[in-house]
Amino acid sequence: MTAPESSAATERASPGRVSRWLAPAVGLTLFVVALLVLRRELHAVSYHELSAAVFSRDISAVALAVLLAALNYLVLTGYDLLALRYVGRALPPAKVVFASFVAYAIQYNVGFGWISGASVRYRFYSRWGVTPGELSRIVVFYTTTFWIGLLVLGGLTLLLDPLPALHELPVQQLSGAFGALLLALCLAYALAAMRRRGSLRLGRFKLALPAPRLVAGQFALSLLDWILSAAVAWVLLPAGRPAFPLFVGAFLAAQLFAMISHVPGGVGVFETLLVLLLKPALPAAEVLPALLLFRVVYYLLPLALALVLLVGDELLLRRDQARRMTAAFGSLTAELVPRLLAVFVFLAGAVLLFSGATPAEHTRLRWLEGFLPLGVLEVSHFLGSVVGVGLLLLSRGIARRLDASWHLAVVGLVLGMLASLFKGGDYEEATLLGLLLVALLRARGEFDRRAAFFAGRFSPGWAAAVVAVVGASVWLGFFSFRYVDYSRELWWSFELRGDASRFLRASVGAAVALFAFGASRLLRPAPPEVSLPSAEELDAAAAVIATQESASAFLVYLGDKAVLFDADRRGFAMYGVQGGTWVALGDPVGPDERRPGLVRAFLERCDDFDGTPVFYEVAGDRLHLYADFGLTFVKLGEEARVSLERFSLEGSESKQLRQSSRRLEREGCAFRILDPPEVVAHLGELREISDEWLSQKGAAEKGFSLGFFRDDYVRRLPVAVVVRGSRIEAFANIWPGPGRVELTVDLMRYRETAPRGVMEALFVHLMLWGQQQGYRWFNLGMAPLSGVEASPLAPLWNRIANFLFEHGEGFYNFQGLRMYKEKFNPVWEPRYLAYPGGLALPRVLADVSALVAGGYRRILLK
Repeated sequence: MTAPESSAATERASPGRVSRWLAPAVGLTLFVVALLVLRRELHAVSYHELSAAVFSRDISAVALAVLLAALNYLVLTGYDLLALRYVGRALPPAKVVFASFVAYAIQYNVGFGWISGASVRYRFYSRWGVTPGELSRIVVFYTTTFWIGLLVLGGLTLLLDPLPALHELPVQQLSGAFGALLLALCLAYALAAMRRRGSLRLGRFKLALPAPRLVAGQFALSLLDWILSAAVAWVLLPAGRPAFPLFVGAFLAAQLFAMISHVPGGVGVFETLLVLLLKPALPAAEVLPALLLFRVVYYLLPLALALVLLVGDELLLRRDQARRMTAAFGSLTAELVPRLLAVFVFLAGAVLLFSGATPAEHTRLRWLEGFLPLGVLEVSHFLGSVVGVGLLLLSRGIARRLDASWHLAVVGLVLGMLASLFKGGDYEEATLLGLLLVALLRARGEFDRRAAFFAGRFSPGWAAAVVAVVGASVWLGFFSFRYVDYSRELWWSFELRGDASRFLRASVGAAVALFAFGASRLLRPAPPEVSLPSAEELDAAAAVIATQESASAFLVYLGDKAVLFDADRRGFAMYGVQGGTWVALGDPVGPDERRPGLVRAFLERCDDFDGTPVFYEVAGDRLHLYADFGLTFVKLGEEARVSLERFSLEGSESKQLRQSSRRLEREGCAFRILDPPEVVAHLGELREISDEWLSQKGAAEKGFSLGFFRDDYVRRLPVAVVVRGSRIEAFANIWPGPGRVELTVDLMRYRETAPRGVMEALFVHLMLWGQQQGYRWFNLGMAPLSGVEASPLAPLWNRIANFLFEHGEGFYNFQGLRMYKEKFNPVWEPRYLAYPGGLALPRVLADVSALVAGGYRRILLK
């Protein structure tokens, strides 16, 4: 397998590098601020008091909270059921409930881009026949539903009785007006749906309005959703809690701020803000324990259930007798299970770190003292925190399905279980780690990648999360032992009740482990440039090309793209890297059954190096390959293919082509095919023509998806030439597709003295030659931006592309190229760009253009 480790120059050139670090940096900053605020609010409270408050909560209140949470998630599945009715799709309710529950359980807990609620839905719904366009409308619909309840309840709260915490602030006078504005927005949406049919125009955009009964369903579901979620937290509060309507306002404000904080699940940010907002009614020491229980009931329990469902579905899939039952999910669970397991491995590391930062149960310590030496207890405590850091770091490799990370995580969980038992008899903690160990063992088959753990890059969000957890464990330790008199001797104190000493040593061990990992990353050798294919690898690629029909795979012979082979070299993908974008050219090459694995391998390689994966110029009939992995699409244009079985110079529609052919004869020119040995003999003359053509056009060589003159590339393939006497006037190198299915050309260049219309005549003769040789198609290449619809409901990209096609002649001859190819009466086939979606499209297009042009500065050159 030939693949780049990365390019230092490329990474420096990445325009998205700063933006990728900005959101995690903001989230980490807010998380630190939240911890500082909590420390201030809890200045008079001890860890033991908080711990006792958590475990002394009324069991009936906890049971009621669990019931309300279950009802809330059931209501959330109604979002998707309603959205599917909106797009006119009828799916079995059981499937929708399954996909929706898993999506929301993940979406509410994890904020990382590599596993979100939208991507989970995409993986499931695309398998069940939902198109990318329909899925986009589903996302817009359920997002609108989500915000309706927030706006209505928030507006009512501000309008009727502002939050007590705002009473002393100047903004309190504006709260009523702002609340009325929020309600007016929701009312306007409802009225628009009742009074209008079709779509609602918002500037240059149009939104298809739902039917009134669907809008009524949106309002009912969203209001019920927010009320239930607030009720889960409210029932966990102790006596003296504020009235439910007042609490709803504080809950909505805290949730809103948590959502915009970029902190996964709003951890810390949500709790801190709600503590501040409820401060007039309840002290922090009573609010925080209730919120910790809320975090477990509303977030962690559903997430654990989602993992069980996915692992269970994957196990059923492997059993022959249950294959029909689970065929609907296919490889989707295989794709999701490793990433969800990575979340739990990360949480396991956090549990070990937090456990090491808090006091042990003294009754259990005295029991352990009876048969364990003190040294075993001390070592177990230190080892538990170090293993915790290790699991945080390994979680990234688990998400990447690395075989080595799986083995190390299994060892880490076993060590963590032993450490939990021997450092304080924490059987609850050991049980949780054991359950995760069982899940990892059952999912062993998903971790089959042999890539090195240290070879890949680590995303900014993941790095920030690791730092946040380690920092939070240190904060928790100093909070737990705030009344301890710290001194130098404390570091060297070894005794049964020396919890503070053990915390200090374990924290240093965890910090050293994290520092060592960071130093190894910083001091590693500079990553090499993209590895270009060797002669042996090009020969291996040639063997693969012979197994399929497309001629476009011949672009690999340019040697300017990295080549990613599958395990036994029966398929490959060719790609280049520009900035932070990794661009695979065309569909993977090889037999059809090899393509899904190659798509997956390329996506994983991009994930290793924190790159944005892109598939450029892929065929419309293979879009499902990319939809299965959560990618979305934009149309780039259409490719012209001429049927050689029907091609003829007879008839009025071919008059212009006949004239071009006859003009060539009148000029004393002839058409010839040079086989590779003859090409070698004429290589110098062909280069002379190429240089003259470039000079005449004032152009520079391109690359990637366009050929350039390179001796070893040109001499490898036959060349069609137009000769006058013994002098070559024009040439085009030929890609003779395997199996005589498709024929096309790449380099097309001519002298200034060549007859007018020489390339058109060369095309005509080459098509007739291909017809005689038994080829079925002649590929004229793509007409960029042609065939892109610009209907009122079309996405923004379609509108821009259509505008450029119609009015961008000063920039590129879009319409002229389409009209030129129309002379040959081709069949037009769409070509697409597959990418992760979101706001990355402008940067992706710029990087692809720079890759083809040879740099950002050369994009606008000819």
